[in-house]
Parts: sequence; C-alpha cells; structure tokens
Amino acid sequence: MIRLATALLLTTSPLAAQEFYGSATLSFGQSQFAGAPVALQGASGTTTAGRTDLSFGSLAASGLYIQADLGLALTDNGNTAPNTANNSSSLILRAGRDAERFSYGVFVGALQSDHDNDASDDAMRILAGVEGGYTINDRWSLMGHLGYLNGNTGSDSVATVTNGIATGLDLRFAATDQLHLSTSIGYLNAKMDAPATVVELWTFEARVDYDIQAVPGLSLFAAAQYGESHQKEIVGLDDITDTTTIMAGVTYHFGAKKRPKTTDLGYLEPFLANTGGILE
Repeated sequence: MIRLATALLLTTSPLAAQEFYGSATLSFGQSQFAGAPVALQGASGTTTAGRTDLSFGSLAASGLYIQADLGLALTDNGNTAPNTANNSSSLILRAGRDAERFSYGVFVGALQSDHDNDASDDAMRILAGVEGGYTINDRWSLMGHLGYLNGNTGSDSVATVTNGIATGLDLRFAATDQLHLSTSIGYLNAKMDAPATVVELWTFEARVDYDIQAVPGLSLFAAAQYGESHQKEIVGLDDITDTTTIMAGVTYHFGAKKRPKTTDLGYLEPFLANTGGILE
C-alpha cells in the first residue's frame, strides 16, 4: 500500500512532468573597430574577448518553461586605450510556453560591467521584453523579440543615463541532423546624456553549429557579426563605428533534449561598448 501510494504521488506530482535541461558555452572572439568609437578614445583598434555562458531551466509537459541564463565576459583592448581590461556579467530570467509549432515568453535581466578596473565607473543596465518563435517545418524556424533597456553608465562616463528599445529577428535552418545554420539581425535605438544623444545600432550575424556525434550533447560553433553604431552628437561630428567580429566556441547540452527556443541578446554588446559599456 505504501509503495502504491508513493508511486501515485510521484506520477501525479507536478515535478514528475518536468524535464530539466541546460547548456554550458565557452567562446573566444576578436573584434575590429573602424571609425570613432567612444570605447577606443576616437581611434580604430582591435579587441579580444573570452566569454562563458551557463543556461538551465525546466520544461513541463504542458510546454510551460522557466529558464535562467548567466554570462561572464572578459575583454582586452590591447592597450589601444587606457582601459585595457574590462569584465561584464549578466543574468536573464525567462518564462513562457513552448508548443509544438510556436513559443512565446517574457524575459527580465540585468547587465553589469566594470571599466578601468576601478569602482567608480561600473555600469548597470536593466532589460525586459517579450519573445516568440515559430517552427515553419522540420528545417526552418523563426525567432523574434522586443525589449526595453535602461540603466546607468557610471560616474566616470559623460553618458550618465541610457534607455532604449531593442528588437531582433533570428532565422534558423537545420541543414542536416548535425549541421545548423542561422542568421540574425538586431536593432537598438537608445538615448544617452539624460537623454540628449541618440545612438542607433544595427547588427547582422551569420552562425554555424555542428553537433559532434562521438560526444552526445557536444557541439562546435563559429559566427561572424557586423555592426554599425551611429551616435548622433548635438555638438560636433557624429560618431559612426563599424565593428566586425569573429567568434568560435564549444557548447555542451545536458539534461532533456527538448528545450524551448529563446533569444540571443549578444548584439547589445556593441551598444554597451559605445555608451560606457564593457569596452570603455
């Protein structure tokens, strides 16, 4: 009787219907700046960065999910500017529903960055938004989002307040069971200097992921991103910065194979770099 009661409790418990999943990613990249980026003191230059990301969540049989994304990045601008080492961290919480063909959800999070290796110009930004996806067929899928960003760039920066609207679209194609291709475009329109200066950011990214059959859950990826940041100055010439980034890395997926489709917010980093972010 005790065993029967225990079995019934386990099968009817909400936890029994949950599928836990997660992933860990390690990536390295190099960016080439051209133009007049605030982050590089008005000069062109090259930055290198390493990043680690940890994502985990729970997906119910009904399709409801909760997820947490943690990120940590370290950037070195090769002495192009006085601020040679910077780091940033992020935490994003997500909740939503993933059905067979479509998904929708909300996200809220915080991005913090430390510049100059001191405590006087740390930046904190809060973001929130909605996201959704649609699976066209077994090969093609779409993902989009709309969010709001707000925060402080730190006491050392002229740009003391930032806020803006961020949006993006991601198209994914499964060429084979192992090879996955994706392309995405992101746009952000934000204000600085409480709030006199407008900054627009356009980014375009192409990415390829390859699953390694010999090690289940392990995949390699490479990505190329191009972005243009247009900082519209009230006095003086506008700052227009072109950024080309090459990245490569490895991802390990663990837990349940099925997981919801969520948005990659990495395109926001060039904006942060030009408004007291991780590179300034």
